[in-house]
Amino acid sequence: SCHENGLSPDSQYDDNVIDLSELGTANCYIVPARGSYQFTPAKGNSGESVGEIASAEVLWETYGTDVVPKGGDLVKNVKYENGVITFKTPSSYKEGNAVISAKDADGTILWSWHIWLTDQPEGQVYYNNAGTVMDRNLGATSATPGDVGALGLLYQWGRKDPFLGSSSISSNITARSTLAWPSAVSSDSNNGTIEYVTANPTTFITSRDGGNSDWYYTGSYTTDNTRWTESSGPKSIYDPCPAGWRVPDGSENGVWSRATGTSSRLYPTFDDTRRGFDFSGLFGADKIIWYPSSGYLHINGGHVSYVDNGAFYWSASPGRSDVAWWASALPWATTACSISTCRRTATRICLPSSGIW
Repeated sequence: SCHENGLSPDSQYDDNVIDLSELGTANCYIVPARGSYQFTPAKGNSGESVGEIASAEVLWETYGTDVVPKGGDLVKNVKYENGVITFKTPSSYKEGNAVISAKDADGTILWSWHIWLTDQPEGQVYYNNAGTVMDRNLGATSATPGDVGALGLLYQWGRKDPFLGSSSISSNITARSTLAWPSAVSSDSNNGTIEYVTANPTTFITSRDGGNSDWYYTGSYTTDNTRWTESSGPKSIYDPCPAGWRVPDGSENGVWSRATGTSSRLYPTFDDTRRGFDFSGLFGADKIIWYPSSGYLHINGGHVSYVDNGAFYWSASPGRSDVAWWASALPWATTACSISTCRRTATRICLPSSGIW
């Protein structure tokens, strides 16, 4: 809760500036209450400078619904001064998501950070020492089954910046935001790079025909599988999870296979009313372990797809395929193991980083 983290809604709104990066820098910061905030503008968890910052600004804001926010409804008064980026929420706190960018003197984006306005997520302990996993998708403003706020945001594998999910639990309708999003571009040697996606965090990169089925361009069928990293090594600077959390391990030794004791297919019951799966009793003992049918962004254009029918959940373990775990309303496609599929844009969940930053 807010009080557990010292973030009381009744704290002095203007005078007490809360340092979000006090316990570690990250690409995502959770803001659970109204207030004034700051963070150190570093490259993810590395502490490395992003370069010479001339300005900071909000790139976009969203409620994750079909309602378009006005600029400043979620985050306002963004500034870069004295080596930190500062911002405020309105005095009337609203849940949602925003992205803040730092720019150089030419207006080029040097880095960007996801501001996640939600109550503090809770950890759910999975069976067989598999790990502790967040009770919600990354960017979700709710952990309640059937809530549109439980859908969260969507990600391309290996990228730190989020894309909008659906505004409906039963149809492919992209959530509204303050941004007119740019058109997707096809991966090539110019835009299928870390440099390009860092400077263009809102541009979806489609895979090249006949290539590696990845936004990351190599000119061959190979790719770089270290953009997100497993728990055996340090957390990647491109990991989209908040400080203290990281993208989970997948495949046979990953969190889901270990929790269930198998990498074989599972056949949970799809909740037709709330549109998703409750894995309570399969993954862990919590009363509800909710995986909504949040869909994905299609690799051929970045449009929201498959909402109401399934969801893809990324891991840091691409292995021979790139989806660590796939929940689907189609019983023959429901599986807890890695499946052969292209790098679609999937929902993210996080687990504690166990002190490896």
